Amino acid sequence: MQKLIQEIKKTVEISDADLEKIIAQFHPKTFKSSELIPSFNKTSNHIQFIQEGLIRVFTIDQQAKEITLQIGIENMWINDLYSYITRTPSKNSIEVLEPTRILQIHRNELENLFKEVPPMESFIRLKLEQTYTRLHNRTINQINSSAEERYLGFRSSYGHIENLVPQYIIASYLNLSPEHLSKVRKKMAKK
Repeated sequence: MQKLIQEIKKTVEISDADLEKIIAQFHPKTFKSSELIPSFNKTSNHIQFIQEGLIRVFTIDQQAKEITLQIGIENMWINDLYSYITRTPSKNSIEVLEPTRILQIHRNELENLFKEVPPMESFIRLKLEQTYTRLHNRTINQINSSAEERYLGFRSSYGHIENLVPQYIIASYLNLSPEHLSKVRKKMAKK
């Protein structure tokens, strides 16, 4: 819980009493490597904070190819935001890439906290804004950046986990084939 407390305190001003109310509503969950967190075709009703571990959110396209939409690392929030906001079944799956501990809060508990602890509403709004901005930047980079630039951006954001994530997942995150990613890596290694 300490990482979540630090995340909240660095984002909004909040009293210790309000922090206790917040922490009481988060529930810990532990997942093993390669486990799928139940999400596909279910409406997302939880927001999840990664205490430690590594997760990916992916979808399957019409050619049955996995497309990695998000890679979640320690101190990140992860879920299917579209499903959560629209209250529709998720088209995404969530896979645990290494043993992971999350803290999750149900939508109803979060809504109650918004009323009881106003700084929590500000905190979540700021986190949603950051998530949207990150997604927007990633979308623009997918459109306007070369494969090399996308790979460098990945390394800048996630370089410390590059060896923990299989190459095919990194490739799908970058909208590349594994073979193309391999060529990019070789080309950059020669520079």
